Amino acid sequence: MYIIGIDLSGPSNHQDTVLTSFIVDNHHLTFDNRILGASDEAIISFVSSLPSDKPIFIGIDSPLSYQDGGGDRPYDRELRRFAKGLGMKSGSIMTPTLTRMIYLTARGIHLAHTLSSMENVNVTEVHPGVALASRVPADEMHHVLHYKKRDESLDWVQDFLSTYISRLLPPAHTSHEIDSILAAIACWHLATESNIPWCMGAKPPHHPFPITV
Repeated sequence: MYIIGIDLSGPSNHQDTVLTSFIVDNHHLTFDNRILGASDEAIISFVSSLPSDKPIFIGIDSPLSYQDGGGDRPYDRELRRFAKGLGMKSGSIMTPTLTRMIYLTARGIHLAHTLSSMENVNVTEVHPGVALASRVPADEMHHVLHYKKRDESLDWVQDFLSTYISRLLPPAHTSHEIDSILAAIACWHLATESNIPWCMGAKPPHHPFPITV
C-alpha cells in the first residue's frame, strides 16, 4: 500500500506544493519520496509510475468540492466546530469559495478528479493542522499554533511525527513539507480505519470525496 500526502497551493504557485510518499511497513509508514515545487504534471506522473497492483491512498490538503450557491459545506461547519474544541482558531477552516481560497479549490478539484480516475487510487481531503492538533498532547498544543511561524515548533512537530515513521525522514525546512506528512498520516489512518480523530464520508454528487484529519 502506498500513502501519499500533498500540501497543495494555487495553480500558479507550484513552489509551495509538496508531495511526500510512504509505503506501509508493519503498521508504520516507511518514507519513500518527496517532491518539492510539485506541478500537476509532476504529481500525476509520479502517481502513474507506482505499481498498478498496489492500492494508493492520497490525502490532499485542499478543498475538493464547494457548496452549490457558495458558503460553507457541511464538512466545513462540522470541522470548524471540532477544531475549536481542540483549541484552534475558527479561521483555520476557511470556506472553499472565499477569494483567497478559490484558486486552491479549483486546483484541488481538478487534481482530485484526475487522480481518482486512475486505477487503484483513492483520494481524501485532509486538514493537516487539525490532524496535528487532534494527535498531540494537550500541553504541547502551542506547537500546533506556531509551527508555521517558529522554527522550534517546526522542529518539535517533525520529531513528533517521526514516531509514526519507521525510516528516517529527511529534514523538513518548511511547514509545507510538514503538512504533506500530516496529510499522509491522516490519510493512512482513514485507509486502515484506525486512530481516526474525525472524518466525514463522501456525499456525491456534489461532495464526492471524504474528508478526514
